[in-house]
Amino acid sequence: MKYIITVGEEKFEIEVGRGGMVWVNHRPYSVDFQGVDGRPEYSLLVNHRSYEAHVEETEGDECKMVVAGRSYQTNLQQQGPSYPKSGDGPSDTGKVCAPLPGLLVAMPVAVGQCVEQGEVVAVLESMKMNLELRAPWKGTVQALHGTPGAEVGQGEVLAIIGQEGIAVG
Repeated sequence: MKYIITVGEEKFEIEVGRGGMVWVNHRPYSVDFQGVDGRPEYSLLVNHRSYEAHVEETEGDECKMVVAGRSYQTNLQQQGPSYPKSGDGPSDTGKVCAPLPGLLVAMPVAVGQCVEQGEVVAVLESMKMNLELRAPWKGTVQALHGTPGAEVGQGEVLAIIGQEGIAVG
């Protein structure tokens, strides 16, 4: 999974790999990342150095982060695999896939349920992080694949969301 994080005028390309490896601007780091009691607080271990972080979403892709006591205003953009925005073609773009291998923690929706764009349809634990996988658009859950507690592979389809009035296969 790749992300672009902008802090002030500086951009960082972050690629999350397997086994706790993260590349920042193509430089490798060993990272352990733990959420703290479901709050927006995180414990980071980066190349054996410990940090505490607080992440607060403000609006859109904007976040306020406090890392090791320093405050940063950031912009976070996911670079892939990505999920389509409303208005993209119907084909198979309503598939919500696992971006990384991991443990399927929850699927808080049911087949036939109407969901809003951005609503959480699955939660995946990978590299000690919980990743919320969201509906690509407003629509109806047409299929769910996987059972909470099961291991899933990268790219595995977990849910299919049909756009309003369009069936997805």
